[in-house]
Amino acid sequence: MDNQEEKPKRIYTKTKVDRFYNKLVKGKGNFLIRFGSECNELIFDNVHNVFATANNNFDKKLICLFNMVQMDVKNFLNINPYIDIPPKVNTIEFNYKYDDEIGTITATDLDHAFWRIAYVKGYITKATYTKGLPTSGKAIRLASLSILGRGKKFDRYENGEFAETVVVKQSDQTLQKVYVDIRLSCYYMMYELSQLLKNDFESWKTDCIYYRDTPENRTIVHNYFEEREMLFKQLI
Repeated sequence: MDNQEEKPKRIYTKTKVDRFYNKLVKGKGNFLIRFGSECNELIFDNVHNVFATANNNFDKKLICLFNMVQMDVKNFLNINPYIDIPPKVNTIEFNYKYDDEIGTITATDLDHAFWRIAYVKGYITKATYTKGLPTSGKAIRLASLSILGRGKKFDRYENGEFAETVVVKQSDQTLQKVYVDIRLSCYYMMYELSQLLKNDFESWKTDCIYYRDTPENRTIVHNYFEEREMLFKQLI
């Protein structure tokens, strides 16, 4: 495939990649292809085709979120290049001194935590945030954030035959830091709440915190999340 300075036009399609791939092989075409668990990509004639797969984890109508998130984050970083990453804490933490014989336990669970953090921090726009909110978008929300800055390798075909594996997209450490910031910001909120709850803190698990159920403790947790524009639900 000839190198071209112009960036390939990206097109999202619900059809299967097999038909295009077989046609190009049979027609001895020159192209790049990459097979993935959630989407397949084929670059031919300066067009970057993204195909949904049979994997039901992704809503095929939301495949475009990958590109929307990439564009939003890059635009954000052009204006705000410095990423202030919070201290690293555990994904899951337990208070082994918690006395479960006193009162009852409750929990507050964040709604689409990573997605919401990305929006509140300004990494993604309101339009992108809203588009990813449907229940069917849960898997693709996380995937579109987790692949930020990840490099890409494609198989290059010449005259319909495999020639070599090439790196089409180099990894980007700055973009990768964005996802690290999102993850650690979530965990650090749990840590700060554990300090506010003191002995009434029982545990946290990623984006859900467990604690002794009192009106005062619920107020502490709810006020903390509301001040940070996080959405949540109370678990009974």
